[in-house]
Amino acid sequence: MQQDRLTGTTVQAVPLIIGQINVGAGTYTAQALIHCEADGAITLSDGITTYNMTIGMDRAYSGEFTVTTGTFTYD
Repeated sequence: MQQDRLTGTTVQAVPLIIGQINVGAGTYTAQALIHCEADGAITLSDGITTYNMTIGMDRAYSGEFTVTTGTFTYD
């Protein structure tokens, strides 16, 4: 969650962190959130659990994950 500087209200937002935006195939480490930019699938740190996501989906997740298809932004 982020706070809007103009209104002071809380808004749900995916932070844009250089190097963690629109990533494709590869292994990454998320601190708290994975956001799907283009339909795809990720495999979680156990190397077994595969999770399909569609564009716009957000999932709370902390740990290593591998993008197998699609593009994702994470924090």
